[in-house]
Amino acid sequence: MSWWGIDHENPEFHVLPSELQQEILQSDEPVTDVRDRGYDPLLTISLKSEFVGVKNEYLSERISKILGKKILVEGKEETLLTCPCCKYQTLMERGQYDICPVCFWEEDGSDEPTHYSGPNHMTLAEGRENFIKYGAVTEMSLQFIKIDAKRRYFKADSE
Repeated sequence: MSWWGIDHENPEFHVLPSELQQEILQSDEPVTDVRDRGYDPLLTISLKSEFVGVKNEYLSERISKILGKKILVEGKEETLLTCPCCKYQTLMERGQYDICPVCFWEEDGSDEPTHYSGPNHMTLAEGRENFIKYGAVTEMSLQFIKIDAKRRYFKADSE
């Protein structure tokens, strides 16, 4: 469970049942089978976070395919910040070292193309070139990127 490390600093933590909060704080991993219904609130948080900033059109396609009938997802889509490497809107914040799900750039807060990015082991310009060449910041990074990642998010207008 990728959200097992959630704690009181995350507002979503306080929505969880108190028994689950205590288990998370006291255990390094779930103490029972993760398919136990007691973990459903944590799974819900995890799923919600995975689809923040995703296009309604994409969600409609996915849900329609799963249910086998046309489903229209409506509502305000979250506006995310633009990844400096691939230009897709995938980031909640800048400079927090979040990893872009479209190109796998670890966002270090710099927009300077020639600035060497320690976390990425290359310059932003090199990352952009690699994204054009491979579809990710490195060829090896492709294994971590969902096949439909580009369809999920909005691309920022050209600057």
